[in-house]
Amino acid sequence: MKAEYANPFIRAASEVFAHETHLKMTRKSLELRKSPMPSRPICIILGITGPIRGQVVYSLDEGFAYEVAKMMLPGKLPAEIKKLTNSAISEIANMITGKASIDLAGEDHTIELTPPAVFTGERFHMDFLSIPTISLSLISEAGSIEINIALTEAQG
Repeated sequence: MKAEYANPFIRAASEVFAHETHLKMTRKSLELRKSPMPSRPICIILGITGPIRGQVVYSLDEGFAYEVAKMMLPGKLPAEIKKLTNSAISEIANMITGKASIDLAGEDHTIELTPPAVFTGERFHMDFLSIPTISLSLISEAGSIEINIALTEAQG
């Protein structure tokens, strides 16, 4: 895992959150982990293939997910926002990963993304491969999000 993989995600998250929700995201922490296992009850997983491949796992609390959806869906009733929360946060994750992937690929390569998969609840169990992971924590006045980046250069 190369440390420089983190910077495109920090930039992309700051830009996407600012544009879609008007939130200013600030890096709270950056640490190395053994896997991209999420630490919060909502997670969004995207796969990446191409010259760089692996997974990006976003993790956040229900309250922050709802606040993000509310900001993305002005004028909607609370019940409508609640129904659309998973869709809104998966779109945020998709936009961040897409924007970061463009930076990672450079001009000469293409990186493909899998559709986002959203998992919710405190009791779901997932096994992740042991892949060196950079874990970013970004914080705003509305809450925080963890972005676990488990990427490697493709062989051959």
